[in-house]
Amino acid sequence: MNYNKPELLNSLAAEYVLGTLTGLARKRFQRLMLVSNKAREATNIWEQNLNNLASAISPQTPSDATWHEIMRRIEHKPQLEKSQLIIKPSIWRAWSFLATAACIILAVLVTQATTNSKQTQQIALVKNQTEQPLWFINVSNHELSIKASNQLIARTDRDYELWMILKGQDTPVSLGLLPKNGDKTILKSKLFKATDITLLAVSLEPVGGSPNGLPTEVLYTTELVLL
Repeated sequence: MNYNKPELLNSLAAEYVLGTLTGLARKRFQRLMLVSNKAREATNIWEQNLNNLASAISPQTPSDATWHEIMRRIEHKPQLEKSQLIIKPSIWRAWSFLATAACIILAVLVTQATTNSKQTQQIALVKNQTEQPLWFINVSNHELSIKASNQLIARTDRDYELWMILKGQDTPVSLGLLPKNGDKTILKSKLFKATDITLLAVSLEPVGGSPNGLPTEVLYTTELVLL
């Protein structure tokens, strides 16, 4: 695939920002953004365009009929009358997921309202190729709190280093070494600003970290999520 073609980059960037670029194709594009300033620029342009579009649209509350249609499509079943509706375990799982997500967001909003804080919570989840979580990252005012997952099988002869890719900058910036187990706190870089971060990346390094200030072998990439 020729990533030098502007039309292709523009198309991939659009799908990436919209969320329709999934699976291996999304991971390949994330890796491309690590080394291609043009890919990052195309992504930034689409993010700005969609943000401007979203800000111009007034929020609308979905109707009951809309929620019923969503659940019908999740189940891939014909529309049923209320008297015939049977709640299946899969529906409960779907509702449980939605409720959990809503509770998390609500908790964040309540905390912010209570403390009168105008800051947005920032988190990231690093997963492997099989979608298993490896590290959970929570960003606070001055530091990054990182927890290694029990599913992480860490190499003892290598270290894992966290990097951020900034908009308009070709060289990744190291944020520090990741824990191989348990928790670890890393002081936030002065360059760390959520709106400027395109990607977070994890690389495999010699013990002690990158020897030349650049990622040796990029293993995983992820996005910083704002709540």
